[in-house]
Amino acid sequence: MNGFLYRCRNDADYTMLVMEGDVPRLTGRQATDFTEGARQSYAGVIHHEDAGSVDAAIDAAVKERRGWEVQYRIALPDGGSRWVREIGGGVFDDDGRLACLEGLVVDIALRKRDEEKNALMFQEVARTSQDIVADTTVILSVLKTLKLLALNARIEAARAGEFGAGFTVVATEIKTLAEQTGEAAERITTLMADLQMLLSNREGE
Repeated sequence: MNGFLYRCRNDADYTMLVMEGDVPRLTGRQATDFTEGARQSYAGVIHHEDAGSVDAAIDAAVKERRGWEVQYRIALPDGGSRWVREIGGGVFDDDGRLACLEGLVVDIALRKRDEEKNALMFQEVARTSQDIVADTTVILSVLKTLKLLALNARIEAARAGEFGAGFTVVATEIKTLAEQTGEAAERITTLMADLQMLLSNREGE
């Protein structure tokens, strides 16, 4: 199995009574290293940055007599870590007293790596889209200036009479191109804004 089943005491060490499954691969240790009487506590291999959230999830679930589901890292002997997902619950006796905890711990390292890779990709796409929006904004500003210059050129050409007729045609073409390019730039800006919103929504899922 891609994980292991366990039954443990509800103490500070989560002293293991039973561990069955792929304990060596997930923890880097043998199951006998954790079972009652052994020196290694399971609580001791939960990554120190995740230990608090694990304890809180279990304590709340036991108090409310429901199951828990939590993700955390197991600290490996070589200094590395492995992401796991734990689904568990309390076992109560006939008098309603908590006897022990039991559950399933499965390997989610590959899924976590994919999530981190996707997050980096989304960040890169978001940065690129922001750069495109910034550049497009500059283009729109330049086009506004160009349209203004084209208008001034037409006015001056009109003052020049027949000598400015050819320049009037050029100025009109410049104005038309500026308007068309401006419309395209505005569409790009809108599309980039929509893309950023989609990326933000995806990151929030």
